[in-house]
Amino acid sequence: MILLHRISSIVAAMIVALGFASIYLGWVHPVVAIVLTAVLFSLVLARLIGWSVTSFQFWHLLGTPLLFVLSGFGAMLLLESAAIKLTLAAMVTLLAFLFIELIFSYIHLPVNYQPFTLEYLSQLLHILSVFFISTLGFGMSLFLQTPLWLLSLIFFVILFFIVYGTLWAGKIESSRARPYAFAGAALTTELFAALTFLPTGFYSNAAFLALGVYVFLGLSRAQALHKLSKEVLKRYILLFLALTLIIAATSQWV
Repeated sequence: MILLHRISSIVAAMIVALGFASIYLGWVHPVVAIVLTAVLFSLVLARLIGWSVTSFQFWHLLGTPLLFVLSGFGAMLLLESAAIKLTLAAMVTLLAFLFIELIFSYIHLPVNYQPFTLEYLSQLLHILSVFFISTLGFGMSLFLQTPLWLLSLIFFVILFFIVYGTLWAGKIESSRARPYAFAGAALTTELFAALTFLPTGFYSNAAFLALGVYVFLGLSRAQALHKLSKEVLKRYILLFLALTLIIAATSQWV
């Protein structure tokens, strides 16, 4: 039985790679490729994790890589360069593979699991997911004139899951994680709505938003763990200001 679990990361990575190949080469309609990939990927992961649908651990370990993969598909639909598409597909496939490898060690072979690696990688996937999702959201607002209230509602739900999942992975109690998750989802949704009015491209807006989510996650996690100090706050503020200036300086302003 454990041998079947052991190859789950390889099988899941192959499913993701085939999904990207189907979209890139036009084998099937993109929606069909995305839905089939999501279903097969979820089934492989659910079997690996165990069908404990009543626990948040199940939904976190399933939802984090699934959201990352789906957001990667969404970002790919907006890209024009073939090289960037292939780079994106390779990166998403590799990170999904690594995350599922960590899930296998965490659940089925804990003696080989390195503490906090799943937490750190899940945070990375969350930040990248925010960038990809917001890129798609800004693109849909610009090209398809999708209503802002609908995009904001979807974004709020996704951000609530991301913030709560990040704090849960950091061993924060649910009673303390929920207020942070609600506040973070509300603040970042407002930032998402405000950025739609900036005269910048959607990649720049997505970078601004991902940076804001990164800083919020870092500060809220430190505060929840009682590790927030002046030095930590100063480091995050300086990083935020420096990266904001870099993004603003390299953006194309309309």
